[in-house]
Amino acid sequence: MSTAASGLRQLHQLQQRLRDVEERLRRGPKQIETRRQAVEKRREDLTVRREQLKRLRMAADQKSLQLRTNEAKIADLRTKLNQASSNREYDILRSQIDADSMANSVLEDEILEALEKVDEMQRSIEQSEREIATAEKEVDRVRQEVSTAEPDLTREAAQLKTAIAEAERVLPATIMDSYRRLVQAHGADALAAVDNKACTSCHAVLSPQEQVNVNTGKIMFCRSCGRILYRAEGP
Repeated sequence: MSTAASGLRQLHQLQQRLRDVEERLRRGPKQIETRRQAVEKRREDLTVRREQLKRLRMAADQKSLQLRTNEAKIADLRTKLNQASSNREYDILRSQIDADSMANSVLEDEILEALEKVDEMQRSIEQSEREIATAEKEVDRVRQEVSTAEPDLTREAAQLKTAIAEAERVLPATIMDSYRRLVQAHGADALAAVDNKACTSCHAVLSPQEQVNVNTGKIMFCRSCGRILYRAEGP
């Protein structure tokens, strides 16, 4: 392989490495933010469920208060029943006691159901609190991991940029403007290897003369996608 072709291949590899390093630098804060937003969403859901728990408890308390009120009413009716002065009065009081007792039976079932819902919601809230605590620890772990890795990645990116600037010397000055435009448009994919007689970027097949030019290290632009071509490694 010619020195020019080798230099183009090295330049492309450096650009790809820089892209990977810069992507890792961008990915770190994104990972933190994604996890932070997920924790915030769970906190919002937890706030909603805590409000639901308050309403469930209020409903259960209201039914319990109603039950106690009804029981006091029944006790009062029983007192009046014992003091009834006629069969008619006795029957009326007895009917009221039976109706109120039946209503209390239904109310007791409703209270039991309400308390079960309270317990269920309380367990759900406690589970959410545990999950949020775990998620917060994960955010802290990722934040620490990103913070630890960032200086080395930043340093590596700077070193790669210096190496790329050095490697770009293989390019003739006459094509530097075109090269810069390609880098602006395609980033690390401004160059493309030629493998099996085709551009690995767009898969366009090269003509025999184009293949000769690439093999001898002549600067060639793919006539299909415009990338700067170089010969892939191999015999």
